[in-house]
Amino acid sequence: MVAVRLRGYAEVAEIRRAELAAMTEDDAARIADDLLQLLDVLPPEPDRGSGLVEQQRIFGRAHRRA
Repeated sequence: MVAVRLRGYAEVAEIRRAELAAMTEDDAARIADDLLQLLDVLPPEPDRGSGLVEQQRIFGRAHRRA
């Protein structure tokens, strides 16, 4: 079962590489434009930040306990 899944992943990766190699600049521009059009209909993403502030808070709390 795992071997079949891994072989499938390899086949999908090969197809992806072949499709990317065959892609023209016009294809890439069209795809990029299509993706940009989605921004108008997707709900806004909340700004989650980098997590650095939360990480510093956790480390600071741990340091004070030590």
